[in-house]
Amino acid sequence: MPDWANLVLLIFICLVTLANWIAIWRGNLAAYYITKPLVLLGLIAYFITQGPISATRLPFLLGLSLSLLGDIFLIPRGTRWFMAGMGAFSLAHLCYIWGFNTVMPSATVMFMALFALLAGNLIIHLTIDRFAASSEINKLLLPFFKGYGILVLAMAISAMLCLARPGWSDLAAVMAGTGGILFFISDAMIGLDKLDRRLPKYKFWIIFSYHLAQFLIVAAVLLLPV
Repeated sequence: MPDWANLVLLIFICLVTLANWIAIWRGNLAAYYITKPLVLLGLIAYFITQGPISATRLPFLLGLSLSLLGDIFLIPRGTRWFMAGMGAFSLAHLCYIWGFNTVMPSATVMFMALFALLAGNLIIHLTIDRFAASSEINKLLLPFFKGYGILVLAMAISAMLCLARPGWSDLAAVMAGTGGILFFISDAMIGLDKLDRRLPKYKFWIIFSYHLAQFLIVAAVLLLPV
């Protein structure tokens, strides 16, 4: 792809992302929902044009595509649409877990990661139960929230483990790990919203951290050998 076309695509991504952030900060939901899918569409287009889709890159392309589907499902209001969006993002996280773990760190690092996952699972389980007790959420949804929380945590840990994976440069590993953490933070804020625990301007912070997470993960993967 010519350099000028890459530049145009990057400018497009920056502009629609900025428009999306401004729209949600100002509470302009119409503009927010129009620009929301365009961010991931632009990011997917950029990812595809940066070389062949190798075995290393394929899981992340699938994850981005499922994330776009999740973004679209979360536009309409209603529990069914929310669950559909959660399902799409669950598959996206599985793809990212697959992609990050095509190269494994040492057994010692994996053991520590498993311990962190189990400890995090316990914290997520107890936190959801505690907050749900005083919220108006449908309690039938709690098992799905807990399962999704484990998936997001597993993805974030997988991303952070890139610091110990052979073949990952320091820059790529730091970007991937930061992206994984931001993705977890974004989804945690969505969970807190559903449990009636909201930060000021929480919708802005959710989409802001989510977009940064996706950008960092894509940038990290593109630094890897094809």
